[in-house]
Amino acid sequence: MTDDTTVRLASPAAEEYLDGVRAALADLPAPEVAEILDDVRAHLADLTAELGGEVDTDALTARLGPPSAYAGELRAAAGYPPAEPAAAAAARPGYVRARLALAAPIAGALLFLLGVAAGEVAFVITGMLLAVFGLPLVISDGPRVPSVAALPEVRRLVAARPAPGTQGRRFADFVASLQPAWWLARAVAAAVLVGGLLADGGLPAVLLLAIVAVPVSIRVGHLTRRDRRWLWAVVPLNGLAAVVLLWLLAAGLPGPSSATSAASDPPALPGLWQDSERQIRDIRPVDAQGNPLTGVYLFDQDGLPIDTSGGAECGPLDGAVPDGNAAYPRGTWDFDPRTGSCRHTPPAPLVAAVPTTPAPVEVAPPPAVPAPEQPPAVPAPR
Repeated sequence: MTDDTTVRLASPAAEEYLDGVRAALADLPAPEVAEILDDVRAHLADLTAELGGEVDTDALTARLGPPSAYAGELRAAAGYPPAEPAAAAAARPGYVRARLALAAPIAGALLFLLGVAAGEVAFVITGMLLAVFGLPLVISDGPRVPSVAALPEVRRLVAARPAPGTQGRRFADFVASLQPAWWLARAVAAAVLVGGLLADGGLPAVLLLAIVAVPVSIRVGHLTRRDRRWLWAVVPLNGLAAVVLLWLLAAGLPGPSSATSAASDPPALPGLWQDSERQIRDIRPVDAQGNPLTGVYLFDQDGLPIDTSGGAECGPLDGAVPDGNAAYPRGTWDFDPRTGSCRHTPPAPLVAAVPTTPAPVEVAPPPAVPAPEQPPAVPAPR
């Protein structure tokens, strides 16, 4: 008997084939399955070395047959009956546990995306908790999670894959080859999301976070290939990354233009301000001689009243608050911290220097130029 600790399968295809055999033998007692798999693992290691180390699932299937058929031969050689029907196996307690573990990340991801779309924080938190709920259920199964792989629906899904050499199989292999591109894309999505939450969301912050996120995402991708338990945490995060990427396609990447436009917009300030620098709290109208006027109402070019109160109440004072419809001068309102209420300061005496228009300068008319004297007329000869 070959010791499991000394035989390692360096080929991912051999590991995948071994998982198929393990799933087909999942109804047998665990010690018996471990003993059978020790022999299968040693056989696969020898076959991989015979094929030169570069082996795929198609080559193994051509030599040994499908994993389910090969497992049937091993089952018969060990003296066990054929596998029980899927309907009878579905009620087994191990399958119920595996189904809960399988449904947890899927339901959690859907609830998470629903919460993000609807803006409900409770849904987002519940989805995250539900997604990781299945992780403890499969943590003891090992990196390949054989209990989930043994589920009838999972086995049917694996068996429904296109046959090798068909157009569908080539397309599936092409999609699988794009995994590294998705690792980069989700790293960018994570950088944009974290940059928007923790930083200003500008392009420099996103680029700096992406430098850190890209190697982390690639590392997690490789870990997921070797240890399927990572999927219980990665699937919900992949759903969030997909939402962020769709939003980026619709809104565009953050850049200097967006930050510049946001900085160029003037701030919304309550009340009346002079060039957004000096607040005008009261207006003191005077006549042409500088004498203060009272009971004056001011309107803008559209006939709307000019209000300096800003529409805000500074605090209660027996129901008295700044009146935006009062005549000018109104005085000023301030908050008194000693009484916790508004304090009204009446208009103080005002001496205004009214700018005067300089008197027009009279320009003297130019002096009259005397007409030149006419020479005396000479009488005509007779």
